[in-house]
Amino acid sequence: QRARRRAERSLARRLLSAALEDSGMKRQWSHPSATLPLLVAVSLLLTFRWCCLRHAQQAAPSRGGADAPAGDAEGYGYGYVDATLAELAAVDPAASAVLRAAEALLEGNLTRAPPQLRDAAVRGLRDWIGQQRRFDPGVMAELVDLIKRPIDRYAAGGARRDGEGRRRRPYASCAVVGNSGVLLAKEHGALIDGHDLVIRLNNAPAGEAGGGRLARHVGARTGLAFLNSNVLSRCAERGGGGCRYCRAYGDGVPILTYMCSAEHFVEHAACSSAGAGAAAPVLVTDPRLDALCSRIVKYYSLRRFVRETGRPAAEWGTRHEEGMFHYSSGMQAVVAAAGVCGRVSVFGFGKDPGARHHYHTMQRGELDLHDYEAEYEFYRDLEARPQAIPFLRDSGFTLPPVVVYR
Repeated sequence: QRARRRAERSLARRLLSAALEDSGMKRQWSHPSATLPLLVAVSLLLTFRWCCLRHAQQAAPSRGGADAPAGDAEGYGYGYVDATLAELAAVDPAASAVLRAAEALLEGNLTRAPPQLRDAAVRGLRDWIGQQRRFDPGVMAELVDLIKRPIDRYAAGGARRDGEGRRRRPYASCAVVGNSGVLLAKEHGALIDGHDLVIRLNNAPAGEAGGGRLARHVGARTGLAFLNSNVLSRCAERGGGGCRYCRAYGDGVPILTYMCSAEHFVEHAACSSAGAGAAAPVLVTDPRLDALCSRIVKYYSLRRFVRETGRPAAEWGTRHEEGMFHYSSGMQAVVAAAGVCGRVSVFGFGKDPGARHHYHTMQRGELDLHDYEAEYEFYRDLEARPQAIPFLRDSGFTLPPVVVYR
């Protein structure tokens, strides 16, 4: 705001000087009776110019600009959402391609599946396609039923608890543990393990692995493993089509997986089949949650693109390959936790020049299909001003307190 006012004052001085010089009045007209009409004319000119500038600034967000990001824009307040960015965020070519491929696989009866798994895999695929409903951020209010209730039922030995249908209580507290190398710079292990539910991502090792050397940094407990289905597919392939290597935290830890490809319902069937014995359930994220996460991240990415480049939001695809762009597993795990937990703590999200991308691998580079900086902006809003988050604010769901440990 101060910079804008300085620019406007500077412009006023330049216009006044130019007007005097162009009219030849700077030296020739010094008598008050001649100067007064000139000053009035210049004042009217400056007033007109100032009004034009203000009008242009106020019109800028409607062109898909991020000049008015939620919470920071003068005159828009914390709840401002750019309608153009929201409309562009609703376009998801990657998800559309996955759905088309899924329908083709179903039509072909998922021939990739072994005969003993085909019925279960086709059934899972058919149900998943049938859940591709209209966009519904209200899914947040259903996540306790969709995620926590099956886990509780498994913990109770499959028995329905008395009053289960009446009570929908979230976990009191949840820790979402990311995989960033920044975790190794802190000793949050005991704090992580003190939560009711500890969620880990894509089978990153917990503290008991490697002789317990990681425990003081990443904790040792795991209550839910969040895997994208690419990880599920790779670990099942390593196990010869079984689920042995997919349960990195033990058979008793439930898995929540996001379906990157409909083909992976084969691996889902392998991990969910009767042959898996008394192993914990392998749940699939509701497609409405997938769509909600997709829109949120793309909105923040669009806003960041316009703010940093000054280019129209419609050109966002020149920086990101739209057919591949996707939110990260960690982002969806955080949103899911917000739906099933009374309080959420986030660890191991972020980067540092001296840290590896993942604490448990030598990888240093980031994946191009994610916009991590946009996701970090989302986490900051989730922590400090959740009412500003587009789409989530329309869910009718009250978000829990979120703390991001950096």
